[in-house]
Amino acid sequence: MILRRSPTRWASLASLASLVIALACLPIHSARADVVDDAYAAGSEAAARADWPSAIEHWQRALDLLPGRSAELEYDLGTAYANQGELGRATYHLERALQPELRPSVELAEAARRNLGIVRRQAELQAEVTDAEISRPDTWWDLFIIALASPTLGWVTLISAWLLLPVLVLRWKVGRETSAARDRRGITTVIALLLALVATIGGGLHGIGLDAAHESPEAIVLDALVEVREGPGMHVPVAFQMQGGSHVRVLEQRSGWSRVRLPGGLEGWALDDAIARLDEAKPVRTRVRAASPSDKPE
Repeated sequence: MILRRSPTRWASLASLASLVIALACLPIHSARADVVDDAYAAGSEAAARADWPSAIEHWQRALDLLPGRSAELEYDLGTAYANQGELGRATYHLERALQPELRPSVELAEAARRNLGIVRRQAELQAEVTDAEISRPDTWWDLFIIALASPTLGWVTLISAWLLLPVLVLRWKVGRETSAARDRRGITTVIALLLALVATIGGGLHGIGLDAAHESPEAIVLDALVEVREGPGMHVPVAFQMQGGSHVRVLEQRSGWSRVRLPGGLEGWALDDAIARLDEAKPVRTRVRAASPSDKPE
C-alpha cells in the first residue's frame, strides 16, 4: 500500500506559536522480509491515520525482527518521530537511513535530507528559546576526518594497489631495444610510481581516518534537552545543556556516562541513554507519548 504524508503541524515550545511544515511526501516502502510484513503493515496503517505513536511502535518492532537493517524502516521511523516532535530521535533515524551501507534509493535519500533540514530548523528554534547548545557545522578538521574515513578513499586505495601489479608486469615485459620501447617503459614507470604513492599514502590516511572515527564515533542527542555535566555523576555540576538532535562525538564511556564533544570543542558528560551512536545497531527505546492536537496533521 502506498502512503503519502500530508503537511503536518509540529509541536513547539509553549511560548512559541505553532509552525506548520510539510514533511517530504515519499511513498512508504514495503519491507521485503516476510517476518516483518505484519508489523510493517500495521505501522503503515497507523501512519495513514496519523497515529504516530502506534506507527512508531509497529515499525520499531519490524526493525527489531529484521535480520539486517533497512533504510526504508529507518526513514519511516525518522519521519514518524518528526511528526511527533521528537527531534532527536527523528534525526537519529533519518541519519541512519542515509548511511551508505544501507544503500538508500535516490528518492529516499533526497526525502531524508529534506526532512533532516526541517528537523534541524525546528531544533535550532528550540535551542534559541531554551538557551541550549546545539551542534554547529563541522569544522575543517571534522570534514577532513570524514573524508579520510569515507569508503571512496578506501576503494581508490584498493584499486590502485590492484592495478600496480599488472603495471609492474607490463613494465618488466617492455623491451629497451627501440626508442619507442624506452618511452613506453618510462611511461609505465611513472604510472607505477603514481599508483604506489596512491596506494601507500591513501591507505595510510584512510587508516588514520578509520581509527579517528572509531576512537570518537558520531552520536545524536536523543532527548529534547540533555544536561551535560563536568564529570560522570548526578552529583557533578551541570556545565551546559544540549539540544536534542545535536551531533556529538563520543570520546569516552564510563559507568553509564559518555564524555561527548560538540563541533567546536565544547565537552562534558551526558547519560548514555540520552544519546545514541550512529554506528550502533541497537534499537532506540523511547517513551512514546500520545500526540497532542497540535501534533496532528491538518
